[in-house]
Amino acid sequence: MFKLNSFGKAAAIFTSLSMAVSLAGCSSSNSNDDGTKQENSETRIVETDKGEVEIPANPQRIVSDYYLGEFLAVDTKPIIASPYALDNPYLAEYIGGIEPMNITSAETSQEMIAAAEPDLIVTITEADYEKYSKIAPTVYIQDGKRSDEELFKYIADLVGKESEAENYISEFNQKVEESKGKVHDIVGDQTVSIVEVWPQQIYSMGSHFARGGHILYDLWGLKAPEAVQKSMVDGDTPYEVISLEALPEYTGDFILYGILSDTDASFVEDSQIWNNLPAVKEGKTMPYEQVAWMHRDPITQSKQLEELTAYFEQFGE
Repeated sequence: MFKLNSFGKAAAIFTSLSMAVSLAGCSSSNSNDDGTKQENSETRIVETDKGEVEIPANPQRIVSDYYLGEFLAVDTKPIIASPYALDNPYLAEYIGGIEPMNITSAETSQEMIAAAEPDLIVTITEADYEKYSKIAPTVYIQDGKRSDEELFKYIADLVGKESEAENYISEFNQKVEESKGKVHDIVGDQTVSIVEVWPQQIYSMGSHFARGGHILYDLWGLKAPEAVQKSMVDGDTPYEVISLEALPEYTGDFILYGILSDTDASFVEDSQIWNNLPAVKEGKTMPYEQVAWMHRDPITQSKQLEELTAYFEQFGE
């Protein structure tokens, strides 16, 4: 059930991820002539989106230019991570000591990574794969290729923590089941929608683009307005840019409402169209922090589940 959606196309089914593993080196240490121990690192071969790659069996100095919450959810802390991921408020308590990647340019990022002497690099950026591979073993993970559950298990396997990921998934699924009945009793046949405001643009989103949509529509089975349900829940469209005039068609009885940082949303909030929406008039809007809800890692999804449950519970008897 913990099939977290990607920013791209959502996976249709959950499958177990198999990886080809080969251990090199039979012992963990040798003795030099002077009697001191010299550590020999074990390695293994993993299947990646760039073919087979030999990585450390127990990587200690990890750099990730995108994926972060997946590592933190299995108690693994990269030494360098994307500043965008580090800005996620849901991860704030876990990120002490992680250096934000210098993203001034591709060159500055590469220089910083090389100076850190990582033993594993995990990247979402195909264009940087060859450059990173010259620094350390590099695993390229194509965005949207895996369901988020598969992605989480894949990353956990890279650091030898498959069982921790399985436990996390199991606990999450239990919370989903515990909350589902209560939410259905409250929402019933009412519709739920997600709207996000950017500079002079309004986005409508379904179940394929984070923002809690997977929990609402896939896991809880709530319904979206027809225009959203058809293309962005039952269909594969991740989002649509809509006009202010189209808001009544794309919003439901409940509205999750986010605003991109530093955006002036007055063109929406001061309009008669917005203020005449039933959900707005009845106080059934839930503001969310866009910088947090745009992510889809396990920690973020767990926090979203808690917040969504508390939001709907306030409308119960």
